Amino acid sequence: MYEEFIKAVDKSGSICLISHQNPDGDTCGSALALYRALKLYGKERVYIYCDSVFRNSLLTLEGIDDYNKTQVDKCDMAIACDCAEYDRMGAYLSLFNKAKTRVNIDHHKTNSRYGNINIIEAGVSATCEVMYKIIKALDQKKSCLDDIVAKLLYSGLVTDSGGFTFSSVSSQTHEVASKLIAYDFSASDICEHFLKNVSLNVFNLRMRVLSKARFFQDGKIGLIYFSQDDFLATGTAAEDTEGAINYIRDIDTVEVAVAITQTKQSNSYKVSIRTSDRVDASRIASVFGGGGHKNAAGCRISGFFEDVKDKLLKACSDELY
Repeated sequence: MYEEFIKAVDKSGSICLISHQNPDGDTCGSALALYRALKLYGKERVYIYCDSVFRNSLLTLEGIDDYNKTQVDKCDMAIACDCAEYDRMGAYLSLFNKAKTRVNIDHHKTNSRYGNINIIEAGVSATCEVMYKIIKALDQKKSCLDDIVAKLLYSGLVTDSGGFTFSSVSSQTHEVASKLIAYDFSASDICEHFLKNVSLNVFNLRMRVLSKARFFQDGKIGLIYFSQDDFLATGTAAEDTEGAINYIRDIDTVEVAVAITQTKQSNSYKVSIRTSDRVDASRIASVFGGGGHKNAAGCRISGFFEDVKDKLLKACSDELY
């Protein structure tokens, strides 16, 4: 199944891996796992990039300091890891476009299949679930799946599956997880780190924002808003908003949870959407040019806050009813 990819790897002298902007555990876990695996496979010129700042929880990932360490203008092969939208590579999109071979590895159903080689399993729990099988295929030619690669893949699997609680989790997800935890690392430590641990500053940010949550349509829609003032007051940044939306989605009446984050650019907002199984988050996000999964999606919207909020509420209501 992965013969074309492996042949392209074998022919490529230089390989660049690219994670998406506003990185999460899945884009970093999958990219870093492949980055290490390719080096173990024997590829010497492998580089890894991300056009964003990493939030604190990601800084423990093995190899994270190698991101953006060596800048190159072009490469033989470029691999987008977990980039559902073509432009989420940000500043490194041009590097991707100039590569002889362009590979797109992803799990989002809204992916537009923009690569020369597309390895996409739409709807599975994480790109790391896909990446495990790719690295396993490489490993059959030359040993490159070690304890660190397994730990990185498991980290992405845990974070993007919500600790194996999302509806995208399948028997395949658990099978991949069981094979990964056979390697020498602590699965419980990874779950503790990514799903439970939080700094006091981030805790204060969540308390501040959640206390101002608003609800609409008889409690079916819940909305929270992160402003630049919130970040300034708590000593946090946009990277620290991850996970707060789940507290709104967990409310028993809420079918659509929305988190709006003000960016540093004037009148520009990053939007995250989480939904029940009855509502398709990707359809809501697509109204604004975004995408994602059925139960988790996102987009970016520009405008005055009240207008942005009203447009989002209408799109959510239209999808609800």
